Amino acid sequence: MSLIEGSAEDTGSGLGRKTHADLEVATDFRFIPRELAAKSRKMIESYHGIHGYGCLPDLLWHSDARDIIECNRDLALIFKSASKSRCAKRANDSLVLIATIIFSVETLARDFAGWGKRFPAAKREAQKMFDGAAQRPHVWFMDGYLYPSLAAHRELASEIAPSAAVI
Repeated sequence: MSLIEGSAEDTGSGLGRKTHADLEVATDFRFIPRELAAKSRKMIESYHGIHGYGCLPDLLWHSDARDIIECNRDLALIFKSASKSRCAKRANDSLVLIATIIFSVETLARDFAGWGKRFPAAKREAQKMFDGAAQRPHVWFMDGYLYPSLAAHRELASEIAPSAAVI
């Protein structure tokens, strides 16, 4: 299974460039629609193109994205490998992959911009990842991108909206 192939219901996972570690992760997150993953990745790369990638590990670790990373062996391995990598490009690509997955899962679970209604099976899969978090306040990873302290970046939220459905 590659990152480009998908399940029958959605349009497949479009998590980005393939690396060896990505192949394992792809099987756990096939439910993420390709269009959502592509838009999420573009927004994340755009944000870090402006602000730099130095804050990405902290964004991942200090939000509740850490819970998803720790619960998924493959994501934890990729995060650990990225944090030890001497190659900034490889580390950044790995962290962007993780950020894309977490952002996309949260987008589905929260039904942000109608993604959950458009892909109800994917929304159910995403919500399963947050079942234990219902008892405590949740720090959403995606809020760091959509609602940063600088109001200038709020227009990025419109980039995540799904394209008009062709039926």
